[in-house]
Amino acid sequence: MFFVISKLVGMVIMGETWLILGLILAVLARWRGWYRLANSATVAVLAALITLTMLPVGDWLIDPLERQYPVNPPLAGPPDGIIILGGAVETEKWKSTGQVHLNDSAERVTEGAVLALRYPTAKVVLSGGGATLGPIGGDVPSEAEVMAALLTELGVDPARLILEGQSRNTAGNAELSLALVQPKPGEHWLLVTSASHMPRAMAAFQRAGWTGVTAWPVDFSTPPGGRGRTWDLALNLYYVNRAVKEYVGIVAYDLASRF
Repeated sequence: MFFVISKLVGMVIMGETWLILGLILAVLARWRGWYRLANSATVAVLAALITLTMLPVGDWLIDPLERQYPVNPPLAGPPDGIIILGGAVETEKWKSTGQVHLNDSAERVTEGAVLALRYPTAKVVLSGGGATLGPIGGDVPSEAEVMAALLTELGVDPARLILEGQSRNTAGNAELSLALVQPKPGEHWLLVTSASHMPRAMAAFQRAGWTGVTAWPVDFSTPPGGRGRTWDLALNLYYVNRAVKEYVGIVAYDLASRF
């Protein structure tokens, strides 16, 4: 139920949803003769579009998330394991083409593969079922299966891979991976996911009971200092949506853990 609600909330909080609702309100208000409301809604939507086109609002929102954990943190020694979170592969395309298709979070898998090859004794947990309301497995492979196929092709020994292919969200990644791996006290693990997603991921893993986990953020969205002025509505809106999703997710996970 939490997963279903989160998917619905995810659609509601998208910037384009509010822009469309604003336009609908403007049209309906003008049709009803409420001209002041119609004008206000039109001006609000236009102002939002201009702001999102010219200013890097997404950068401003996402940068604080991405800077919470250092990139390439120093390690005291080789890790006992590496956890790579899903969200970077297109499962249905893999089934139809036999090729692994990566999306804009590809660094989760590519950097995870680099770490797996750099530390050949570390166990590698691939955690991800799929962010879908439909069943996982069968006709639609899990993200863990697709990631495993890519890492194997890149030279990682498949005997090292531990597949967790049932989780649908970050909390599930943490809980199901913990139950599957049962790490021993004193073990040191690296958690690999997008930098903007890392604060929510680390909080979820800590709540699930993981200890000895070091954040290894990848897939940074913003350059140091930001992009400055832009003229790219699609890009700015994308980063606004990505940032808002993380902030809402952090709050939702915190509230859920209290009940």
